[in-house]
Amino acid sequence: MSSRKPLLALAAALVMPGLGQVYLGDFVSGASLLFAIGLTVPIFARLALWAPASWLCIVVLLGIAVALALYAGSVLHAYRSATRAPAAGLRSFQRPTVYALYVAVGYVFVLEPVSAHAREHWLETFVVPSASMAPTVLPGDRFFADKTVGQGGGPKLERGALVVFTDPNDPRLTFVKRVVGLAGDRIEITGSTVRVNGAEITLGPAHDAFAALHGLTATHEQGAHGSYTVLWPGNDGAQQAPHATATYLVPTGSVFVLGDQRAHAVDSRVFGPVPIANVKGIARQIWFSRGPSDGVRWGRIGRLLS
Repeated sequence: MSSRKPLLALAAALVMPGLGQVYLGDFVSGASLLFAIGLTVPIFARLALWAPASWLCIVVLLGIAVALALYAGSVLHAYRSATRAPAAGLRSFQRPTVYALYVAVGYVFVLEPVSAHAREHWLETFVVPSASMAPTVLPGDRFFADKTVGQGGGPKLERGALVVFTDPNDPRLTFVKRVVGLAGDRIEITGSTVRVNGAEITLGPAHDAFAALHGLTATHEQGAHGSYTVLWPGNDGAQQAPHATATYLVPTGSVFVLGDQRAHAVDSRVFGPVPIANVKGIARQIWFSRGPSDGVRWGRIGRLLS
């Protein structure tokens, strides 16, 4: 006969979801809690992609809150159950080696693969280190990217989309840039004017605080679902020499991408068109933003990216 110690039950429940229940002799409840807590956030992440665009952050945060509530509830339940449980004979699995095996299996075969699958195929977060996508995305922005691009029912790659991709020449590097051209398109850039298949997508000047602060020129460009703002080197009013036209042809299975801050962006003008296989997702919504000098940018949290 043996009694279960409340503090050990508490510690076990904190180490791994459901382990406290296993320690108390209820393996089925423990395993059920492990799967429930491990699956909650990934399931909500998938649901977030089906919800209206502006709800993405809310649905993901709701999933995190539900998972934390389940976890806290399991810890509290294990502790309280241990304080009330009478002394009883131990079951065959109530021994340290089984507890250690439960932790290892729970992490390797449940928690890690489930979260990895969600990150790889559904939703992933990224942080922006540079200003190459200003003013749309600023350094310190953290955003969700939709990883269902190219999957059945997922978003399509269109002109104007903000895509996350790996560098065609160095897969260790990940970028976020804007799609300007699709396979078969002819891109022409003359000064601050961009044409796609002969049609000018530059709409005219724009007013932007970031551009004014850094002495840049802001213009609007047209995408598949509306306009966006891009930045070019500033014009000080001096006589400018005629600009040469740079022409790019987008091969099959690729997209042509540009940074929104055209003066300070490493993009397809440098590393060429990006194979569609390198595209990891489409940027959807900022969930947190903190600048190196201006602290938390509360006004950017929840902002949709387009």
